[in-house]
Amino acid sequence: MIRILSATLIFVFSFRQAISQEKMPDLDDVRIITTHVAGHIYMLEATGDVAGNIAVSAGPDGILVIDTQFAPLADSILTALKRITDGNIRTIINTHHHTDHSHGNGALGKSAIIIAHSNARKRLLEMPGEAWPVITFDRQISIHFNDEEIKVIHYPHGHTDNDVVVLFTGSNVVHMGDLWNSGISSFPTVDIDAGGSIMGMLKNIEDLIRIIPEDAQIIPGHYALSDLQDLKRTRDMLVDTIDLVRHKMSAGMSLEHIIKEGFPVKYDGWGTAYTNGTTWIENIYHGLEKKTNKE
Repeated sequence: MIRILSATLIFVFSFRQAISQEKMPDLDDVRIITTHVAGHIYMLEATGDVAGNIAVSAGPDGILVIDTQFAPLADSILTALKRITDGNIRTIINTHHHTDHSHGNGALGKSAIIIAHSNARKRLLEMPGEAWPVITFDRQISIHFNDEEIKVIHYPHGHTDNDVVVLFTGSNVVHMGDLWNSGISSFPTVDIDAGGSIMGMLKNIEDLIRIIPEDAQIIPGHYALSDLQDLKRTRDMLVDTIDLVRHKMSAGMSLEHIIKEGFPVKYDGWGTAYTNGTTWIENIYHGLEKKTNKE
């Protein structure tokens, strides 16, 4: 009994430590919604957008998943996977270290190989050992699984310093991680403290627009399954809002003044969910301020 209690206390401490920087949302009534994307690729989405979208490759080699949401959702995720296939999870790829994309690593990856960017592993060492990536890379890695090449490419200093984008080359599906949230319900979020960059995010999205096929389906880090046209709309918004805040900063306006003026009326429909207009202005302001200070 003493050993069991000690192990439990260690797990609880580790669990709390792992989410110390990101508040755990209420998961009591969360359901996992499954969407067939193309061929053997599926998307698992948590209701209420409480966690990042999961991509699933299900086929003769078993199951490969991109991101793992939160550990308390593991049973619901496994149930959703059983409805797709009887295979086991063999490979997990994390798009970055944030807990809403990686906290379920240990619960889902008991017999799986976990892969992530090297910077992600460094940040995930705060979690229990079973959640740590065992294969890391710096630029790009290819995985040959379920009859297609899966390219995992690092895009530096965007949402964080460890973002990767996953391209299912045969299925024509891309998982963007939190480099992109589809639609207009949320402006982007740049985690500057974790190596993210406003201008890096813009550059990364512009680079991806050049290589993603016109007819590809894109799984965003959050919100609905989407496509290249929607990604281009986000690119246009980034160019416009960054230029607007930069211009006002150059004119000597304070952050408070810029927030008070807000964005043009055409962005009134944006930012009704996680990242609103005020938060996005703060993101841009502090990002540009940091860039200026470096120069």
